[in-house]
Amino acid sequence: MAKDTNHIVGKNLEIVRKKLLFSRKISAKKAEITPRSLELIEKADKYLNITDRDKYIDFLGLNLETLSDKNFNLTWQELSYILTKKHPNDDNITEIEPNKVIPKQVITQRAMPDKLLETPISVTELKVEIQKRFKYNFDRNKLQNALNNLVFEGTLTKSKDSPIKYQRSSQKFNREIDYIFDLVVKLEEITTSSTSNLVNDLSNKTKPSLRKMAKILITLKDCEKSRSDLFTSIGMINDSNNVIRTISVLEKLNLIQKTKLAPKSSRQKYKLTEKGLQLLQELDML
Repeated sequence: MAKDTNHIVGKNLEIVRKKLLFSRKISAKKAEITPRSLELIEKADKYLNITDRDKYIDFLGLNLETLSDKNFNLTWQELSYILTKKHPNDDNITEIEPNKVIPKQVITQRAMPDKLLETPISVTELKVEIQKRFKYNFDRNKLQNALNNLVFEGTLTKSKDSPIKYQRSSQKFNREIDYIFDLVVKLEEITTSSTSNLVNDLSNKTKPSLRKMAKILITLKDCEKSRSDLFTSIGMINDSNNVIRTISVLEKLNLIQKTKLAPKSSRQKYKLTEKGLQLLQELDML
């Protein structure tokens, strides 16, 4: 494996571990390798153990091809599902002892992608939401320390009034948190402002699937793909309902287009429009 690819795989494995809220020690123990070996794998050290790396990747339920993609963007929910599916007889495979869960990681890897800090929120309010949504009951002072640390790093801002409230800063998310977050937010803005009947008249059951739409755009940035290939790549069933929620919306918004004049051609594929390319360029995703 090329040196550059080793670095991409190592970085993506670190992202996976952080999204699962695993420390290196916890992750290595679950995969039955040593923490030192995992450290060498994540850092793409020249002395990394290839056998351990492959064993670890298999433990996660992933593969080298997926992890070699510099635009790797599986969410923590998707990673948890894959890990659980890989270990159907271990009900606790994704679990961590409560005293080993780090508040800062829960904020960055759970609360922020879940948009809990898109609007100002107090420590007390955030504590309640984290316990309700993610089942972690943190000491209030520890949670506040984590929030202040993120303010110091520039990830969050805090108000000067009392009670103090915290909010995501205007800077972009690190891809370790959610690589496609900004694209999803942009798509939400575009669909909300669109005057298209297709977008506005969709029922709740068929409302646009923004994350899947984002993944379709990213999938098409390198090459044209058929409808079947698109849905396979984003993990979605190829049926009319999902077409309405994703491909049809993207077409209506002029972000993607068909490659053939005949709508039902057996060779029909999709590609990004100039507008779709400009959107990805704007977000530095090309």
